[in-house]
Amino acid sequence: MRLKKTLLVSAATCAVLAGPAFTGTAAAASNVTAEDVSTTWGYAEVKAAWRLNPYKLDPLYLYVKDKDADGHSVGVRLITTGDAGTHYFPVHRVSTGAGTAWGATSYANPGGWISTARIELCQMEGSTILKCVSSGIMYPAFDDSTNS
Repeated sequence: MRLKKTLLVSAATCAVLAGPAFTGTAAAASNVTAEDVSTTWGYAEVKAAWRLNPYKLDPLYLYVKDKDADGHSVGVRLITTGDAGTHYFPVHRVSTGAGTAWGATSYANPGGWISTARIELCQMEGSTILKCVSSGIMYPAFDDSTNS
């Protein structure tokens, strides 16, 4: 019984210390940017934590929801620009019908300095992209070059 209590306390302690990826100190929160895009047929959002030398967005949260029973699936993809050029990450697709969604936390490392990031919400027929709508552009949270 003592071992069981110790394990429960340890698990609870780990959960409290780990917490969600986008919470914590004010310093940690200050490097996070977010954007979303919404249409009648879908919704997508991104939250990205920029590293001080932004060669990597980590953690990176992507979410997409199908809003319309039109027979099409929806997807979300991250697009970055920077030293590695324009990098289109793979599309994450929801094909299970209206009202269903997909979301995951990962990271993005396109190779080289990341100048901007954005997402596209795409309407799809199978694996074929029919059309995409872009979110606003995100810049490193500590970059003030866009604040003229």
